Amino acid sequence: MAIKLLIVDAYTANGRKSAIDAKATCAGPLFERAVRTHASDADIDILEFDDAAAVPPASVPDYDGVIWSGSNLTIHRRNPLIDAQIALARALYDAKVPQFGCCYGIQLGAVAAGGDVLANPNGPEIGYARDVTLTDAGRAHPMYQGKAHRFDALCWHSDTVTKLPEEADLLASNENSRVQAAIFRRNGGEFWATQYHLEFDGYEIASLVTGYQNHLIKTGVFSDAEAVDAYADNMLSIKGWEADLANVPAELAAVSDPMIRTAEIGNWLKHLENQS
Repeated sequence: MAIKLLIVDAYTANGRKSAIDAKATCAGPLFERAVRTHASDADIDILEFDDAAAVPPASVPDYDGVIWSGSNLTIHRRNPLIDAQIALARALYDAKVPQFGCCYGIQLGAVAAGGDVLANPNGPEIGYARDVTLTDAGRAHPMYQGKAHRFDALCWHSDTVTKLPEEADLLASNENSRVQAAIFRRNGGEFWATQYHLEFDGYEIASLVTGYQNHLIKTGVFSDAEAVDAYADNMLSIKGWEADLANVPAELAAVSDPMIRTAEIGNWLKHLENQS
């Protein structure tokens, strides 16, 4: 029987529209693509959680696993929508339904289990998360089976987990964010998570930096439009290597090869299958 998954698109309706306007792909389809890279026959529901009254299409125990996306929300600026998302994450913990999250997803998983998230004192991390390095726990954990112990990833975030929940394992860090990957536990439930966006490819980053260039220049991430265009061109070249993976430079494999880039979610899916 195919594995049954819920993908939670945690963006607001306006946040989703902004991504579309930037010619980027919305979170639900992005994560579905990542899942199908490893499990083509998965039975997938997508919940656009942009209303506090939103509910999954099926009851919580019916899912083998739930994936949380990034978001334009800021989890330390609480509102009824964020509270509703946290409540669902806690219900999934309590029901022992395995969860996986990226970016806002790791922050949600941490807060729902008792951790804290704040604006990153080291500033935003846009485009590349450089030198993501596994801890001893990360090297031993099945989420990183087959992955290098140090790698670059694609990312887009301004907030970071500042306090891990009591029941947590830190799996990866870099200079910008101490918590680049972690496992959280609450009431017997488990949440695997990365701060970086393993579902992004070079096209998505290129679209976002171009679409949000005025904000990125205003906040000092880029000096001017020429710098934005150069960065976007670099990201599109990374995407281009997908057509020639046999010859991709070793230093770009972790961000160009979909199987390597999304290995963490592939390993989570294997874990779900082993648990069933």
